[in-house]
Order: sequence, then C-alpha cells, then structure tokens
Amino acid sequence: MEKLEAVQKVLRFSDATREWVTKEHSIYFDDFDEHNVNDYEPGGYGDLADEVVQKGIQESILDDEDVDEFLS
Repeated sequence: MEKLEAVQKVLRFSDATREWVTKEHSIYFDDFDEHNVNDYEPGGYGDLADEVVQKGIQESILDDEDVDEFLS
C-alpha cells in the first residue's frame, strides 16, 4: 500500500483522526498528495502523515503489514 493511499484510507474511515487533523493542523483530506506525505522538510506533511498512519493502525483501519515498507 502506498503511503498516500494509507493516509487517505485512515482519513476516510476515522472521524476522530480526520477531525484531529482538521482542528489541530487545519489540513484537509485533499491537502495530502503523493509528494507532501513523503516530505519531511518544513511545510511538508511527512511527520503528520506518519501520525495519521499510526492512528490508523491503533484503530485497526490499517494492518502493520500494509505500512511496513514506509514506516521502517
């Protein structure tokens, strides 16, 4: 599973995570794209995308095996 796909899946199926990203970071579903989910420089969403994926694992929306390739 690609990282963007994982982020989108979590945001689609987790109201709590979607609200957290929106309220705490003022970032919306459509703001994530293939480039910025892998961008760890200032202004990129790499760290936030990793947190979204971790929340997805905690909520059983994603499996560890789905995301091992980019969270190593």
